[in-house]
Amino acid sequence: MAGIGETVRLRIERIVPGGDGMGRLDGLPVFVPASAPGDLLDARIVGGKPGFLRAEIAGIAAPGPGRVAPPCPYYGVCGGCNLQHLSYEAQLEAKLGLVRDAWKRSGGLDRVDFDVVASEPFAYRNRAQFHVDAAGRTCYARRSSSELLEVRSCPILVEPLERWIADGSAGAALGKDRFVAFGYRDEAYIEGRDRRLAIDILGKPFSFDIGGFFQSNLRMVERLVPAVCSDMSGERAADLYCGVGLFGAFLKRGFPRLVCVEQDERSIGYACSNVGPGAGFSASSIEDWTRSAQARERFDYVVVDPPRAGLTATARAWLAAARPAYIGYVSCDPVSMARDAGFLVKAGYAVESASLFDFYPQTSHVESYARFRLD
Repeated sequence: MAGIGETVRLRIERIVPGGDGMGRLDGLPVFVPASAPGDLLDARIVGGKPGFLRAEIAGIAAPGPGRVAPPCPYYGVCGGCNLQHLSYEAQLEAKLGLVRDAWKRSGGLDRVDFDVVASEPFAYRNRAQFHVDAAGRTCYARRSSSELLEVRSCPILVEPLERWIADGSAGAALGKDRFVAFGYRDEAYIEGRDRRLAIDILGKPFSFDIGGFFQSNLRMVERLVPAVCSDMSGERAADLYCGVGLFGAFLKRGFPRLVCVEQDERSIGYACSNVGPGAGFSASSIEDWTRSAQARERFDYVVVDPPRAGLTATARAWLAAARPAYIGYVSCDPVSMARDAGFLVKAGYAVESASLFDFYPQTSHVESYARFRLD
């Protein structure tokens, strides 16, 4: 086996979760940041554990077909993007491979066809977190480091945020060392200077805290919402992990009885306003809610948008017992989603549709949506 510091010749096979490329050395997986499928590399071994090695690129003997020159001057140093060295087509192919592999390995499902919903490759991100260094300069975090990197441009930001960071010291006046900024239409809204943001999604007004969570690619939000909500109707629906009510606001049109569940009290407060009167709201964890009288009702459609860890065992058990006619699952992690998908299929559901929504081009982050139908 190659030792630390040794340089080896390596062919990269595919992108793995986290964005590294993977090749094999005598059958052993070797993970290489900033590598591309098809690359023939001279790779320097920098570490590893039993069962795998880590390496860095010492030289590219022959680039893979999807390798391109990254447009950002900070790429590789900044802690944000990790796939700018791939063409957008290669990025989508890599992400589709990640999702398919996860569903096969973690869900036991290898015959699911995924649609791919592409984004604008650049100038898409409406929301970003910034830091302010000791000199008052606006920064991102450096890759794999607690140190900061001054930035004056970022090609994935929407134009109002790109304009704002070009100042370089605009964050210094906020008196904070970390803050969130949100670009909407022609304005930059800054945590600490502005608090509440009002936006429009498909003709529906929404408000939320700038420092709270909301999806960072509004154009893709307007493609995800119809996939989740537009062709569904019935008597009763539930929006679990509802956040500020993004899906609930649109589900309400097709379901006269709707319940929205969210444990963050500030978010559920915004959900009450965004969804409006006529719906039921529960400021509780999913675990607590499943023990409530409300959870014993029969639901025609349940939408879940859980955190990265996916559904808890309690949530999965409730879905299996409640047996809604349809389940819509929005996910930010293909592995936990695949695990839950496998559970739902065993509980009697069929995968009616599945899609990869590329909310975050130039990164290895994957968002997915699947609809399950009770057989």
